[in-house]
Amino acid sequence: MIVKLRIRLLLFLLLQFLSCDKLNNMNNQYRWNIETTADEGYHMEILSGGFYDQKGEEIAGIQSDMRLQSGLLGDSGSITVENYRAIPSQMNLEWFSYAEDKFFKGKFQLDIERIKSIFHNTAYQGFKIAPIPGGRFMLYAYAEGSTELFRIYKGQEVQVTNFKEVMRYTVDETRSEYLVDFRKSMPLQTQQEIASKSISLHIWDDISIKYPWKYTVQAEGFDKLAITMQKDEGGANFIDAEEDWKADVDYYTTSFPKPIPTEIDGKFETPAGRAFTIRIYPGNSEDLEFRKFEYVPYRKREQELVKQFKDFYEKIGKQEFEIHLRMSEDFKTGKVYLKKGNIMEEIPNTDVLIFDTTFGK
Repeated sequence: MIVKLRIRLLLFLLLQFLSCDKLNNMNNQYRWNIETTADEGYHMEILSGGFYDQKGEEIAGIQSDMRLQSGLLGDSGSITVENYRAIPSQMNLEWFSYAEDKFFKGKFQLDIERIKSIFHNTAYQGFKIAPIPGGRFMLYAYAEGSTELFRIYKGQEVQVTNFKEVMRYTVDETRSEYLVDFRKSMPLQTQQEIASKSISLHIWDDISIKYPWKYTVQAEGFDKLAITMQKDEGGANFIDAEEDWKADVDYYTTSFPKPIPTEIDGKFETPAGRAFTIRIYPGNSEDLEFRKFEYVPYRKREQELVKQFKDFYEKIGKQEFEIHLRMSEDFKTGKVYLKKGNIMEEIPNTDVLIFDTTFGK
């Protein structure tokens, strides 16, 4: 009897929580988090910032005075907004780029309706802010099961004469001496770019390009084999740090602009009733996901993948194409290609994992 009462109490509390979430969502009120990070190769520091509502009143501050370097998939600092708040319509940000030795700031308008569509009907949502070279930052909006690159914003460079005061350090060093100590911890590749004054600015534009692709699967010896991704049983990670694990089947089997994938998971079934779980990892090497590489080999593999997609898209006249998995006749191995009609180009360094789940359905 006691166990049953506890179960009923837990169900009641869960329903109350969900009802509260639904009511607040209907009133455009959400509980959302704020995360901050920066590319591992180009360290940044946010000096101040906040999100504001349509009346110009601050909703939440942004974590500041923290060196950011954990990568686009990382999280160096975060703030959890416990109470239900309005969706922000404006964002202010001021930051410093260690590699460039420059300060930037700006006021940025946000698309409330798009944020609302991302946050809708989820219990976990928020923003990730990632400053990048060139006075820009990537703003992500995420919700349970997905992360979307909201937009790349550009700020204005500002001149600072009281560097020591703005950066809030007390050691007896000049600006250049202070920066030398921090730059030594950056990847050697970045240090060389700083020395030659050739800091990369194209990387984040390239990884954020979306191409009109769809995912297709075929097995050798089965020309008419139609295998389609089942709804709600898969997902993907992308090169621009977006994620989608809501797995709407149309998203993968329909051609429209999407980021370059670094992982696609799906469950498939043949017309004869054989079931498979298949995972492909473009860019991997020796069973190691390339997103977990050290900085230099990671950047190299990332740019190789970006170049292949860009060159292939140009070669086929900027038309829609397929990311095509071709399995062996025994359904045990496979290779992944970029495919347009009879034009096929293998994506090198791609791991393919195929699991026969026919009897485990």
